[in-house]
Amino acid sequence: MAADSASSFVPGLSRQATIPAMLAETVARCGDRPALGFFQQGRLQWLAWNEIVQAVAEGTAALAAAGVGPEDRVAHWGGNSPGWIVADLAIQSRGAVHVPLHAALPLAAAVEQIVHSDARLALAQDARQADQLRERLPRGFAVAERDSFLASGRSAPPVAPALIEPDSLATILYTSGTTGAPRGVMLTHRQITSNVIATSDASAQPADEVRLCVLPMSHIYARTCDLYSWVYRGTRIVLAESRDTLVRDAGACQPTVMNAVPYLYQKLAQAVRERPADQRGAALRQLLGGSIKRLHCGGAAMSPDVERLFEEAGLPIFTGYGLTESAPVVSTTTAETYVAGTVGRPLANIEVMIADDGEVLVRGPSVMSGYWRDESATAETLADGWLHTGDLGAWSPEGNLVITGRKKEMLVLATGKNVAPARLEALLVGSPLVEQACLVGEGRNYLAALIVPNPSALREEIRRQRLWVWSRRRAVAHPRVRALYRAEIDRCLADAAPHERVGEFVLLARGFSVEEGEMTPKLSLRRDAIELRFSREIARMYERR
Repeated sequence: MAADSASSFVPGLSRQATIPAMLAETVARCGDRPALGFFQQGRLQWLAWNEIVQAVAEGTAALAAAGVGPEDRVAHWGGNSPGWIVADLAIQSRGAVHVPLHAALPLAAAVEQIVHSDARLALAQDARQADQLRERLPRGFAVAERDSFLASGRSAPPVAPALIEPDSLATILYTSGTTGAPRGVMLTHRQITSNVIATSDASAQPADEVRLCVLPMSHIYARTCDLYSWVYRGTRIVLAESRDTLVRDAGACQPTVMNAVPYLYQKLAQAVRERPADQRGAALRQLLGGSIKRLHCGGAAMSPDVERLFEEAGLPIFTGYGLTESAPVVSTTTAETYVAGTVGRPLANIEVMIADDGEVLVRGPSVMSGYWRDESATAETLADGWLHTGDLGAWSPEGNLVITGRKKEMLVLATGKNVAPARLEALLVGSPLVEQACLVGEGRNYLAALIVPNPSALREEIRRQRLWVWSRRRAVAHPRVRALYRAEIDRCLADAAPHERVGEFVLLARGFSVEEGEMTPKLSLRRDAIELRFSREIARMYERR
């Protein structure tokens, strides 16, 4: 099964085929309307479209004065903020190439990506980061503190979006690297805007929406589905201060729509799970500010238990599928196409084919130009006119796409059985007792699991059973706690095939984190890093049998 021909273009793209053109049209239409919300010392502040475009013009002038021209790469290291958005739009308006670096990236990795991109300028989030980069980057790389640099172009000429060609390079995005070294994905203005418009129009988003952005804009998911969708629609967006302040921020801005990854929905589900079923919907809406109408999800497999809880509460999560190499959305779910366990249907301008080995192949105007300075990887990924995603999929009876695993993450047991770990991990984290899970077993006789307990659920069980433990490390080793988790793991995987059940497990005293390099910025597991970090625990599990 395939979607409509990849040549079918979305109406309006011909006049909005660049990011600056989208911005100019929206500013002309929306001018003085509130556009961008952000939190300053816990209080919600707003900027109008005219204020944003003036800051963008100043930033564009500062880039020009610094010698940054069309096609020059500008690296940018930092987290979500109004300054991040202004930097992105200014770089695009100058015709330069934005190379965003994830805020949690270690210094050595940031330096490596800046050097690999051959950036003309590196913008740092603050003075400390700027000093770190100056000390570590080779001579010849210019570094500036972002906000002070962007504000230096006071005599700013108007931004001229017509000078930017649709097929010019807009960004290089270094992939998260779950299965190897990051690669620089090259996306043009046309590739990005085609995806923005097709995704936004497929979702039928209203003009009066308030979008809460909690995902990092340095990742293509938030950049396309939050940032550029907002620019295209001329609506309102609010930057959450952090994941930890999500509930507070939602209460302040009362969003109507939110994009998130499964981990965040898992945390929300845990917060209401103990309530009676008929009260969960109201509780979820209250946590999300009271006005939420649509929830979208991507980035990883969704736990069936979590998906079911939201569906029964009257807030179905519209899960989609995509990857950086497709800018990113391939398929999306709408109210009409919602089927739990699927990722919706391909966009109108995207073709999807399932190869003989089950791999998902994609073709359409949003597919990347290739990997920066990596011709062999480009040829391998863009083979025979299709983007080879590396993901395994199938079609549901309703015509929706189902992602069943990832080719490179498949575990092959010593028995010859293949296991797709992400699906089983999604079942495990659906438990209120489990915060995170990572399965191992390549070349072994059975599966084993690294389990991170939910802290609050674990504390409650310790109180309920009146266990004498005084630290988390002792708690996860207690025989009665282990017995509890043994039963819960078996319950979660009761419907799995025999070879997909967990033989041994270990409870970890700390969770996997982005800062330790164990998760990507979109909160996917970096399996190689986790197995290396917890190699002793894994070895002990397999010594037990």
